[in-house]
Amino acid sequence: MMLPIISSVLISFIFYIEFKNKMYLDWITYNIPRYQLLFSKILVSTIIMSAICVMQLFILSVFYFVIDGNIENILRLISSYIILNIIVITTITLVFAAVIQLTKNIVASISIGIGVSLLSMILMAAPFSFYIPTAFGYRLGLFVIDNGYYYEGGMTPTIIGIALLFLINAIMLMINLRLIYKKNL
Repeated sequence: MMLPIISSVLISFIFYIEFKNKMYLDWITYNIPRYQLLFSKILVSTIIMSAICVMQLFILSVFYFVIDGNIENILRLISSYIILNIIVITTITLVFAAVIQLTKNIVASISIGIGVSLLSMILMAAPFSFYIPTAFGYRLGLFVIDNGYYYEGGMTPTIIGIALLFLINAIMLMINLRLIYKKNL
């Protein structure tokens, strides 16, 4: 569950460097639309986090293969890990791109990231954790391995969790786009 912390630190740092060295002022003088600048930073963060996750998944798969050796179990483990990482990385990246743009303070952004991670860890076992995208990603990933770890109530938690995931990501994307165009220079 360090993934939300690492993701929030990375995206916060990518934006903060630009604020600190006043690079944003240079970028907007070029003939590059602001939304491309935003998406380039989000893409860089996503690529770096994906590379970290692929390395972790490789190491985890090798160790699991040595211990268990069952290919079916390894494929379930890989699927579970990919589900968790896609949900957490996309949500955290978009949320913390907005947080760092609003606060322009890396310490505040990282502190909020730690708080989100702790909240996810504390509430991931709760029956209502599908309302928290990072906890929902964890539980949805576990569903692939053993459905006994998943929510009771049929498809309702899944539908609500996925709907909230898309809604939160869409709202955060709109907020990020609005902030990039309304930025005080």
